[in-house]
Amino acid sequence: MKESITTQQSPQYERAQTVSDGTSPMQTVSDGTSPVPTETSTSRTSFSRRFAPDAIIAAVAGLVLLVIGLIAITRAGFEGSMRVPVVEVLGFTHTTILGLIEVALGAGLLIAGATASRGAAVFFAGVLGVGAFVGAVQTSTFKSSLALEASFAWLAVITAVVVALSALLIPRFSKQSTVVSAH
Repeated sequence: MKESITTQQSPQYERAQTVSDGTSPMQTVSDGTSPVPTETSTSRTSFSRRFAPDAIIAAVAGLVLLVIGLIAITRAGFEGSMRVPVVEVLGFTHTTILGLIEVALGAGLLIAGATASRGAAVFFAGVLGVGAFVGAVQTSTFKSSLALEASFAWLAVITAVVVALSALLIPRFSKQSTVVSAH
């Protein structure tokens, strides 16, 4: 009798089991009579765990940006012009347009963090950083359309730099263990 079981649940979990019954191996009976076939069972289970601190940083930054954008959109609304009214969220002025931009970039960073995608985190951090830098040095240009303040733009630049550097420089940790047992 031969039996083989293989289970694979994503790249993190794998199980293989082989059971054979036949002429090998042989066990000698204590009274000296002929050898008797025994049953052999082998089981192998592998587990793998990964930890990505850079993904957590990207996800938290994305979540904060998403929430700020949603609050701004909720307070400003879509009635009338998207430039008016100007609302305040966490001490910074916002319009509906700025809220929509924050929601889009926040969602991108949150998805990049949830999927642990370094490339996506660097991309969305780059878009956030470039946009925020332009907004910080040209605040007067965006004052009427976005109600953007230089201090908020510089805070976004710093956030983008932290996310991008963490995605590029922080190592990821993985642990793999395999258990093999013979019965």
